[in-house]
Amino acid sequence: MPIERGQQMEARIGRLEVQSREQAQELEEQVKAKLVQVDRKLKEVQSRLDELNLAAHRSGADLGVAVGDVRDQLARLRGDLEVQQHQLGELQRQLADASKQTDTRLAALKGTGALDEALAREKLAALSKPDDPAAVYALAAEQDGAGEAGVAREIYLQYLKRWPRGDRADEAGFRAGELLSQARRWREAVVVYGKVAEDHPRSPRAPDALLGVAEGLVKLDRREDARAILEQVIAQHPRTAAATRARARLAELFPARAKRGAAGKR
Repeated sequence: MPIERGQQMEARIGRLEVQSREQAQELEEQVKAKLVQVDRKLKEVQSRLDELNLAAHRSGADLGVAVGDVRDQLARLRGDLEVQQHQLGELQRQLADASKQTDTRLAALKGTGALDEALAREKLAALSKPDDPAAVYALAAEQDGAGEAGVAREIYLQYLKRWPRGDRADEAGFRAGELLSQARRWREAVVVYGKVAEDHPRSPRAPDALLGVAEGLVKLDRREDARAILEQVIAQHPRTAAATRARARLAELFPARAKRGAAGKR
């Protein structure tokens, strides 16, 4: 039964979250232990340096023996310190990998949308210039072209969120709206299309974005609101292909009105 499957899924997610927390805690404890070891080695190095300073005040054979001994000990400590630092770096890498894998696994269990968001975050984090709008847009277009619609959608939305008036914001928003519509996420599509039309009224994408708003409203069973948007397309962009499509859509949605209008023109 659906309820039982939902309960089983919740239980599975709960177990995974507990397991992930335990793994992360174990790795964190190992990292802390290594930090303690590194700190101890650094203190030993400092102690040997202090001994060397004291040895500098001695003379003759005693000084030579003391310096040689301290040098040998320092060499061993440096070797131990390098090993500890390497192990610490490896543990920190494992902790980061475990956290990333946990996020992805949880997202996969919670649904496609969450998984798309997790994958998009990973790809954005891997960019050499994650704060460059051109690089972010290029990544979205690359994922889009590769057929990774969900990941591309999330990256387009990130672009729109971070640079709402950027050079490619109208393109990013319009494509995000298309991908949201393909996923039947009509409410989100209406919002994103509307933002393109509102923030970029002179963009070539503006009339088509308004059409997207209207179509989303139709899917949400708000035909009268859709009619107003379609009429807005015709009024604001009368000589565009979008206006032609808006007229055709009005005739489909409101055939009786279309017939009355045609009769009135005779």
